[in-house]
Amino acid sequence: MDTQDTSERLPPWLQAPWQALVQRGRARRLPTGLLVHGAGGVGKGLLARSLVQTLLCQQAKGADPPCGVCNACRGFLGGVHPEVMSLEPEEAGKEILIAAARDAIEFLGLSGSGELRCVLIQPADALNTNAANALLKTLEEPPAGAMLILIADQPARLPATIRSRCEMVEIPTPDAGEAGAWLRRFASAPEAADEAYAAALGRPLLAREILVDPQRMEQWQQDREALTTLLRAPGVTPMASVMQRSLPESLIPRLQALLLAAQRLLVTEQADAFGRQFPRDLLEAFARRHGPRRLAELSSRAHVWQRQAARQLNPQLRLEDIALSLLGRNS
Repeated sequence: MDTQDTSERLPPWLQAPWQALVQRGRARRLPTGLLVHGAGGVGKGLLARSLVQTLLCQQAKGADPPCGVCNACRGFLGGVHPEVMSLEPEEAGKEILIAAARDAIEFLGLSGSGELRCVLIQPADALNTNAANALLKTLEEPPAGAMLILIADQPARLPATIRSRCEMVEIPTPDAGEAGAWLRRFASAPEAADEAYAAALGRPLLAREILVDPQRMEQWQQDREALTTLLRAPGVTPMASVMQRSLPESLIPRLQALLLAAQRLLVTEQADAFGRQFPRDLLEAFARRHGPRRLAELSSRAHVWQRQAARQLNPQLRLEDIALSLLGRNS
C-alpha cells in the first residue's frame, strides 16, 4: 500500500478530483460504487486511498488533508484499519475470483464502529465474471455506510451491469510539461526526470518510482541494456541471455515502445522521447534493416509476447522466439 498520506503531496493533476470527492464525502453525498479509471500510472489508486484515508482521519476537517498520525491514519497506512479492505488478485496478472468477492461482501455487511466501511478493488478489471456478478446486489442494496471503490485501467472490461451501478470518475492524464515539472522535484537534474518519464512510458507515478527507488532504476538500466543488445542483433544466444536479466512485464512493454520509436524514426527522421534513450545510429540501423512493414508486424507480435508473459510458458523458449523474430528468422 502506498504510504503517501497528504493531499499536499498528491500530484497537481489529482488535486481537483481529490478535493471534489472529499467535499462530497464530508456531505455524505458519495455513491456506494465509485469506478475510478484512467491511464496506467496516472495515480488512480493513490487518489482512491488518499480519499478513504482523509474521510477516516480523526483530525482532518473540511478539505484538510489527513493528518497521518492519528490512530485511523496509522491503521490505514499499516493496512490494518478495521473499516477498510483491499481486494486484489492473489498473484499479479491473475483474476479476482468469486471467493474473494464474497469475502468483501461479508466484510461490508459487518456492523462497523464508524460511518464508512470501504472495499478498495484494484485492478477492478481483473474481476472475473462470477466475482463481478456477486458484487451486483451489494451495489444495488448496500449496507449502511458501505462503499466500493473500483480502480481500473480498462473499465470497458467490466460488465456493463457493474459500470451502470457505479459513478465513473475519470482521472486525466497530465501533459508532458505538467508531469515533467512534478517529476523534477524528485530528480537530481531535469535530464534525469525526462529519462525516467520516457522509461516509464509516460506513466508519471512509475517515473517517480524510477527516480526514488534504486531497484526500479536498476530494472530500467537492465531493460535498456537488453534493448540496446537487441538493436545490435549479435545473435540468438547473446540476445536471449541478456533478456533473461530483465522481467518480462517491464521489458516487453519497453520493447513495444522501442519498435514504435523505430517506426517514427523512419517516418519523421526524429527520435521520440523513448528512442532518445538509445544510440541514434543503432536505432536508425535497426529501423532501416526491418523497414516499416516488418516493424509493424513485430509491434503486433509484441502484444502476443506481453500476453504470454503472464502465463506459465518456458521462458527460455519465449526469449529465443523474440530474438529470432527480431533477427528476421521467425515468421
